[in-house]
Amino acid sequence: MDVDMALGLASPLLAAAWIRLRVALAVVGLLGGVGGGAGRISAATTNATRAVSLPAFLAQAGYATAPAAKPMDGYVGSASCRECHRDEHGSWHASFHRTMTQKMTPETVLGRFDGSEVISAGYRYRLTKEGDTYFSEGPDPDQIMYWVQGKKQAPPANLPRVKLPVVMATGSHHYQTYWVPSPRHPGVLQTLPVVFLRETSRWVAREAAFLHGPEDNERFVTQWNHHCILCHSTGGNPGLNAETGGLETQVAELGISCESCHGPGREHVDLRRMLAPGAKPERDPIVNPARLDARRSSEVCGQCHGVFLHREEFGMEFAKKGNLFRPGEALERTRYYPRYPKPGASPEVWADLRRNPSFFRERWWPDGQMLAGGREFTAMRDSGCHEKGGMSCLNCHSMHSSDPDDQLRRDRPGSTACIECHREAKYTTAIAEHTHHAPASTGSDCRNCHMPHTSYALFKAIRNHQISVPRVAAVGAGGPPNACNLCHLDQSLGWTQDWLGKWYGRAPVPLPEDSREISAAADWLLRGHAAQRLIAAWHLGWEPARQTGGGRWLVPLLATAISDDYGPVRFVAGRSLRAQDGMAGLDPDFIAPESVRKAYTRKLLDAESARSASAKGRVERLEQPDGRPDVLRINGLLERQDRRSVTVKE
Repeated sequence: MDVDMALGLASPLLAAAWIRLRVALAVVGLLGGVGGGAGRISAATTNATRAVSLPAFLAQAGYATAPAAKPMDGYVGSASCRECHRDEHGSWHASFHRTMTQKMTPETVLGRFDGSEVISAGYRYRLTKEGDTYFSEGPDPDQIMYWVQGKKQAPPANLPRVKLPVVMATGSHHYQTYWVPSPRHPGVLQTLPVVFLRETSRWVAREAAFLHGPEDNERFVTQWNHHCILCHSTGGNPGLNAETGGLETQVAELGISCESCHGPGREHVDLRRMLAPGAKPERDPIVNPARLDARRSSEVCGQCHGVFLHREEFGMEFAKKGNLFRPGEALERTRYYPRYPKPGASPEVWADLRRNPSFFRERWWPDGQMLAGGREFTAMRDSGCHEKGGMSCLNCHSMHSSDPDDQLRRDRPGSTACIECHREAKYTTAIAEHTHHAPASTGSDCRNCHMPHTSYALFKAIRNHQISVPRVAAVGAGGPPNACNLCHLDQSLGWTQDWLGKWYGRAPVPLPEDSREISAAADWLLRGHAAQRLIAAWHLGWEPARQTGGGRWLVPLLATAISDDYGPVRFVAGRSLRAQDGMAGLDPDFIAPESVRKAYTRKLLDAESARSASAKGRVERLEQPDGRPDVLRINGLLERQDRRSVTVKE
């Protein structure tokens, strides 16, 4: 979800709406309330902060808790749904949608608040628990916000330290982040710049958990009230008070509950309670996405799984009243969803890209494929399957009949959804004619060729929902890796291009000599930019790819990625390294100091070079004739690595 967009993306009117929202937030001091003089923190503010017993002060002020969750604006809460829909309520209750945002309790908190300390951007945070209350001791978040989001110079090293209650958690599937109340502005919740990783059960600094360029500090500070509330709660309302400039934030329910997808339920509940048992009303106001057409049902998902901002005339209305979209309505009535321009796009779409190329660069690959994960609606709506074939999110996904992990429908495994439309024999009974792979192999699974894992979020590669066809492009072009080489790890771009030409008549593209000779996966991992490296690192641990083109030759390549400049690349490479045969016991520390990481890489490379090879080496796999890694060539490719700054707004 991208409500906090860079200004100037679309028309000046659209930009003006978000300028006004920023100004409104500034009224409560979010961007300037702790400053004094010419961009300095005032001594009076600093001294006052040190003198106040903040937890006691917050409790007296009445905002040391998560936002108030109560029925409002027609919302009734999921407990009311359970009265009649027990099975549906049960399947939703087991989902990660429900646990997206929760109050801090022993049952909901994943992180260890046991005195653990985390260093984020040079500042120390100590995480503790006293009884049933969780605390963070660290620099004053209001003053951090003033310096970082106010676009000032770097915050001073001697910011006053404060002890604040941690009142709310976001996430439960892959990792969890936490929120503390502002010491000065009632109702405002600010993120702690620390993340607890569920997979490894450890704390890390927030900047290590996101793929972002060295100059990007936007992830360091975030306010829940205007940024995360829209998609991480149900019926969320920032509650901007136009008279006082304060925020009176409310939600109908924390997390993503029944009414996010079905609409506010008050009228439905009242109507049903008035009817005799078994009677059906002429018109039921509740919305069932499964009964909507492909466009409207997908827009229910797209209200969060898309790239958007509110239209000019609705920006401030959202700030005052909350989410304006209701399931079943036209999503773009109140919002603007930018699209990456493609041939034939309108001048307005091309103008968006010209006005703010960095915005698109942080969300799309250069060829228009979706890079940022969590934006599946934006990707799918540009596919022919949706535009012409009527495909919707519900063709593959279900809230109530699926595994919570990916929420893929249990009744449509593999390519089942694809062949609902593509019924010809070459896609069904004679599929090898089309795929040129064995019928039951991963190479004949439609998704692996047309929905490769080339989007990124949450420390993993995610399937691209644009439903594309495999195409070869030089690594230096900066585009997404192609599906063929993400499975055939040990083959070159030249090899893929030759087969695509032979099988499907694809015209060749110019390729440098390296790309015709060495493994494309190795080339992406060593010579690509950060996003290409991350996608390649993930696939080196993907089991179908390991079975197709894996082997011991991947170990030295992954060893180099342990020293990558980007934390997520290092994390994913470490996971893929442990997936290799005999490597399960390895545990490289992806947030260790650079010198430690480089020493770990050298140790692995030395061990692999000293190991007796069991097979003849292959040039494609960057091996010497005796099967040992060609370290000289590996290092030569690393020296030519694409060092462009890469940020992905997942």
